[in-house]
Amino acid sequence: MTDVFFPVFGFVSGSIPCSYLAARLFAGKDVRREGSGNVGATNVFRVAGRAAGIAAAAGDVLKSLLPVLAARLAGIPPPWQALTAAAVIAGHCYSPFLKFRGGKGVASAVTVSLVLCWPSALAFGLVWLGVFRARGYSSLASLLASLALPLTSALVRADASTTVFFSLTALFVLFKHRSNVRRLLEGTESRMRKTGR
Repeated sequence: MTDVFFPVFGFVSGSIPCSYLAARLFAGKDVRREGSGNVGATNVFRVAGRAAGIAAAAGDVLKSLLPVLAARLAGIPPPWQALTAAAVIAGHCYSPFLKFRGGKGVASAVTVSLVLCWPSALAFGLVWLGVFRARGYSSLASLLASLALPLTSALVRADASTTVFFSLTALFVLFKHRSNVRRLLEGTESRMRKTGR
C-alpha cells in the first residue's frame, strides 16, 4: 500500500493549475479563454507575458519533480516510479481543479524524465532547442523532442517500464497536439520565434 501513495501524490501534485494561477496573478487573465485556450506555460507566455510564463513553467517543474523524486528516494520499484510519473502527467492534463482540463503534458514529461532517465531529458532538451531555433514552432519542437525520450532510454538500457512509459508519453503528446499538427500541415500554426524563413 505504501507504493500506491506515490501515484496518488503524483496525480494531486500534477493537478495543481500553475499556468492558470500564474496568468491570473500576473495579468488577471483566464488562460483557458485566451490565445490557444491551452492551460500550459507556452500559452501563458503568449497571453500573459514572460514573467507569468516563467512562473508557470517553474511551477510545472516543481509539481512534476517532487512526487517522482520522492518515489525514487523512497526506493519503490521502477514500475511504480513510472506509474507515479504517469499520474503526474494525467493530473496536469486533466486537473479536477479546472473541470478536468489542463495542459498538454510536455513540461511534466521532460521533468519526470530527469528523475527516471536523465539522458532522455538531455536528449529531449537538445532536440527541442534545435527544432525551435530552426523552425520557431514550440509545438513541432515538443512533438519531435518527445520521440527522443523512449529512443534514448532504450539506447542507454533504462528499466523496461521507463521505456514503455516514455513510448506511451510520446503517443500521448502527439494526441494532445493533434490540433497543432493540423495547423502545421495547413501552414497556419503560429511561430513563437522568427526564423527569417
